Amino acid sequence: MFYYGLLSLLGLAFGPDESANSLPAVAVSPAAVREARDSMMSCGAGVPLCGVLTLETGEGPGLYGHPTPSVHGLWPSVGSYGTSACIRPTRTSADPARLYPCYAVRGGEASQELWFEKHEWGKHGTCAGVANATDFFGQVCALSARPLSLLSAARDAKKPLSDMSAALTAAGFAVFSTDEHNSQIELSACASNDGHWRLAAVSSFPTVCKGSVPPTPKPSSVCLKGRHGPPCKGDADCAAVTGCVRCARSGFCTDVKLPPRGEAAVA
Repeated sequence: MFYYGLLSLLGLAFGPDESANSLPAVAVSPAAVREARDSMMSCGAGVPLCGVLTLETGEGPGLYGHPTPSVHGLWPSVGSYGTSACIRPTRTSADPARLYPCYAVRGGEASQELWFEKHEWGKHGTCAGVANATDFFGQVCALSARPLSLLSAARDAKKPLSDMSAALTAAGFAVFSTDEHNSQIELSACASNDGHWRLAAVSSFPTVCKGSVPPTPKPSSVCLKGRHGPPCKGDADCAAVTGCVRCARSGFCTDVKLPPRGEAAVA
């Protein structure tokens, strides 16, 4: 199955609720690990939400190879990624029920791509301050349309990743990071309390996304889906806590199990 293979090929690209301990034995370049950045993203004073729009050029290895460039996802920089708040959907957290246009070009079967959408929504979209999944994926597709068009032109011209990144910069997009191993480019983005995301340079966040930062939620005394459990320093701290299975890299207990050895979590 397409995405069972994806679990392995994505290697160490794990997310904010996944631990750096007991990682599966998959040989992946350190450049592919989002957590390995030298610095976290700082949203800036008064900016509630910030993160990255991650684009795949389609020229990466294995399942990072596509007929055309495509969007991977919009990821709020929460927890170990940066200072973004996690603002839950204002209407509903229900999973997406249909395949959105920018995810329909990735090369997999419709059912497999819908699975991937649900993953992106549950792991990233539900922290993005949007109304619901339709709002989230509508914004993802709209934000990625112009950058993907530029990447397609650069790819047709046989440009390397560095030139593709330069083309985005020349067009006014702020490149936050590049992943040479998987041929991905991350554009910085932010949102105010209205949940409307904008592509902007990090230095411009306080100007274009000024709002009010919500108070940090008090950690729960149990582990619930989509929420931090109590603070922890090791798995033993979570062993007797209801619903918790381990201590995540974020420093909080979580209900998210690590994948079996030989597989890996999806970003």
